[in-house]
Parts: sequence; structure tokens; C-alpha cells
Amino acid sequence: MTEARFHVPDVSPDAPFADALRTAIANRGLALNRIQAKLACRGLHVGVATLSTWQNGSRHPRPGSLAVVTALEELLDLPAGWLAVRIPPARPESPADDPPYAVVDYAPTLARLLNEVRRDAHGRLRGVTVVEEIILGADHSVTSKRVVQTLVAVKETDRQIVVHQGEPGCDVTLIALRGVTGCRTGRIARDPDDGAVLGELLLDRMLAVGDTAVVRYEVEDRSGIESQQYYRFHEWPGTHYVLEVQFHREALPVRVSEFRRHHSGGEDIARRELMMTPDNRVHVVAPAVPRGLIGIDWEWD
Repeated sequence: MTEARFHVPDVSPDAPFADALRTAIANRGLALNRIQAKLACRGLHVGVATLSTWQNGSRHPRPGSLAVVTALEELLDLPAGWLAVRIPPARPESPADDPPYAVVDYAPTLARLLNEVRRDAHGRLRGVTVVEEIILGADHSVTSKRVVQTLVAVKETDRQIVVHQGEPGCDVTLIALRGVTGCRTGRIARDPDDGAVLGELLLDRMLAVGDTAVVRYEVEDRSGIESQQYYRFHEWPGTHYVLEVQFHREALPVRVSEFRRHHSGGEDIARRELMMTPDNRVHVVAPAVPRGLIGIDWEWD
């Protein structure tokens, strides 16, 4: 089988979406009407005028246009996520100079832990897809988290920073991070007051800008403290996210709901009740997450 070849334009990792798109189109020598026709053949209908505004920067793709952006990456022979990660946040209250982890209330703790591990590793990767499975035990506690993540490098890097927060009052020494495939566990820092664990996953190779990687990692929590929710925060928009929670058959909640917030300390901006499958699972699928957090909470008897 012939290995796919990418045509990565010579632009800065911090180049805006419009500059990256315009350069990629010029490199491939395709007219906008030709691109429009190729998109239409895939069932994606977008006007030439819209494509023009995207490449001149007067407008940006909305979250509902992520499928078009993904198709553009394929048509222009770009790595997956190379364009998508450059789409700016839709909300004006998300400035580019926000400190790390600004969407959660324990951001200062995470920033300190990041300094202990490796400050310059933050923000070098973007998630293209994240699929995570949360496992609860018969004691109502989250016992483990399994994550499969597809990443694209926006700056050269050989490591990923991951974060986990245990339940209030947990013993952080009982929370373990383990790289499974595509990575191995590096340095780990913990904060007992906020129950925070921040660690690095060392990738199998150095990634250049535009390179992608698939990593699998697990978090084991032996604290045994009852849990009532789980959420993942997203500093950058556009990731395809799947969250699944597996309940123990001997400890089922009476009600389960999805919630979304701009900030962990803020009000719900969306909430809906979820139906459990016969094998005691619930899930949420978000094709293109906004900046903020998405989670599932539940009520016990």
C-alpha cells in the first residue's frame, strides 16, 4: 500500500486560518469553483463566496462547517486537523492570551503543576478526536478512565500534557496515569488540595508541525470516593469528542444528564437527560466541541 503524502504549506504554526487556507489552495493550484464542485460531490454544499471569505479572513467556519473543513484538508492533501485547529473561538470572551487552563476554576493549581513538569509543552498539540470511557465501581466511585486521542502538532513536540482531577478529599497518591500505546508515562505532578494530577505522556517520536499521533492512556483511581459527575474541559474548539460512562450493574443511578458550561464554575448552558443502554452505559457525542467543558452527571438513590 502506498503511504499517503501530505503537502504541508510553509506557514508558521501560529498562522491564522485564512493565511493557512489561502496558502494551501495556492500550493495545490485549485480554483475555488473547482474546490466547490469537489465538495459538492461529497454531499457538502458551500458557496464560492463563502470559501472566498474564509481565505481572505473576513469570515471563519462555524462549528457546523467542520465537515467541510475536514474535507478541505483531504482535498488539499493536508494532515488531519491542520486547518481545523486554526479556526478561532467563536466567543469573544476567549482571548488568545488566556493563561493555561483558564476554563476551570483550579487553573492556578494546574499552572503550578505544569511548571513542575514542563511549561513549554502546553499548547503544542490539538485534539482531533477524543474518545474516553469512565468506569464506575459498585461503591459509586470512578475506578478508571480509558482515553483514545488523535492529536495534531501545531508546534514541534514529543510529549502530551494530560490532566485528571479526583473527587474532593481524594488521596492523589492513589491516582495513577499510564501510557498504553503510542506513548509512555513521563513526569507526574500532584496537588492534594485540589485533587489534581498533571502528567506528561512521552510520544513514540518527535512530531513536526502537521504530524499526527494516536495515543491511548489510562487513569486508575483507587480512592474509593463516591462520584456524581465527570467532565472534560476543552481549551480549544473543534475536537470531535465522545464521552461514555459505564455504571456497575449493582449500583445504578436514578437519573443521568449531560451538561455543558463555558467554565467549570459557571451555570449550565445546556442540559438534557440521557437514556441508559441495557448494558448500563450512557454517552455523549459532540462533533465539534466549543471552548469550555462537556460532562455527564448522575443522581444516586
